[in-house]
Amino acid sequence: MVVDVIKTGSIGARNPLFIVGFPGVGLVGSVATSFFVEKGGFEMVGYISSNEFAPLAAIHNYAPLPPVRIYFSKEKNIVVVLSEIVVPVATSNELAAKILEFAKELKSDRIISLGGISLKEAENSVYLVGSNKKEVDSLTSSRIAKSIKEGATTGVTGTLLAIGSITGYSILAVLGEANPDFVDPKAASNVLRVLSKIISMPINTAELDREARTLSQGAKESAIKSKSITKKSEPPGGMYG
Repeated sequence: MVVDVIKTGSIGARNPLFIVGFPGVGLVGSVATSFFVEKGGFEMVGYISSNEFAPLAAIHNYAPLPPVRIYFSKEKNIVVVLSEIVVPVATSNELAAKILEFAKELKSDRIISLGGISLKEAENSVYLVGSNKKEVDSLTSSRIAKSIKEGATTGVTGTLLAIGSITGYSILAVLGEANPDFVDPKAASNVLRVLSKIISMPINTAELDREARTLSQGAKESAIKSKSITKKSEPPGGMYG
């Protein structure tokens, strides 16, 4: 198994912030990081490959692209790793190690992972899990997000958090409460709003919020039509007579 970081452009970064996003629950990580990159003026500067990745190309604006890409903004001094594929479990540990190695190579001392979670405790909630407890306590005390006392995170993010807690490297996961059954742009918007506060950078999520309202309205209309069809198909006196 081989995981490679391939650079296609210059990364003139000095101690950059690393942000990573993987599909996960509600595809929140991919949606949030993709939106952040698109609206933030980032440039693609590389990609990550592995013989274990699904053999596909993502297509955006008519152009085929590697499914796991690296973006950079010199102005913001931020490197983003965006994945549009679910990473095989067997590859998660090596990919996490490769991302951490890449971050250290650029003298970065912090990685923030964006994703979704389905705790089903409170709608629109955002949770923080981090290798630095003091940082998490400070952020949650300001009530911009909640902490998770017990549970588990899996995949690349889970591995990064475990490595960070052992080595002292700062890894912070920002996880939005999401619906596991469909793409959840509202959860992605919630995650980006919290990220905005954490890194003190404005992020306009109005477009994601509009998309979420459209999806919500569509779901309601589908439910109404479904009930109407069901009632019309029922025999008099109810389903069971």
